[in-house]
Amino acid sequence: MKDLKRLVGDRRTLLFFDLEATQFSHEMIEIGAIRVTIKDDYTFKKVFKPYHAYVRPKHRIGSVVTKLTGITEETLEKAISYREVLNGLKKYLGKEFGKTVFVCYGDQDPRILQATVENNLDADKETSRFIMKHCMDFLKFFSQYVRDDKNCMLSLSRACEVMAIPFKGKAHGALADTENLMNLYDAFLKNPQMVEGEYRKLLGRGANLPTPVAQVIARLNKGETVTPEIYQQIVKESLK
Repeated sequence: MKDLKRLVGDRRTLLFFDLEATQFSHEMIEIGAIRVTIKDDYTFKKVFKPYHAYVRPKHRIGSVVTKLTGITEETLEKAISYREVLNGLKKYLGKEFGKTVFVCYGDQDPRILQATVENNLDADKETSRFIMKHCMDFLKFFSQYVRDDKNCMLSLSRACEVMAIPFKGKAHGALADTENLMNLYDAFLKNPQMVEGEYRKLLGRGANLPTPVAQVIARLNKGETVTPEIYQQIVKESLK
């Protein structure tokens, strides 16, 4: 797939990851990550054992986050520092660290990284910047082809449902969300017909398309034949 090739390039290591953060300072309090090597067609070659850690923030968690994640102040009493997390990730990836694409779902995780750096000035800024620079937002990629009936982006759980993937674990658990993201990526590549069907639906809804184009696509999706004469008539009608 051309769009995936553009994003991944010649790198053959992906790190799927998910972060949970404090309510107000948005510092990382949990990380889940799974390293995967991929083949030339971007499908999985090898899936490694996951990396998981609780992270000690500079500020309090917040009651809303505790309710969502189940993470309490007591949970983090034995958590490691952000500096230790970065060292752990580098050790986990080994010599592949500099050749890795970091895959997340949405733009929230890079924002959490940035906020965590700002609250941990003693941590390795270069490593943090490298991760943020080489992040791939799979939600943005996925949403080019699959959206809901109102053309809105899908939550991770809803995306898994659409792609017929059993959602594992509990949402807002870093390791469970990481595994579900990895499975969504895998299903996207293994089920091109399903993706094609969802893409046709998206095109048929005509989001941001000129009216004549949307009408032509809608007719084609219904199995109708659209001749040049029919197309010309559709254009004329749209200009009245």
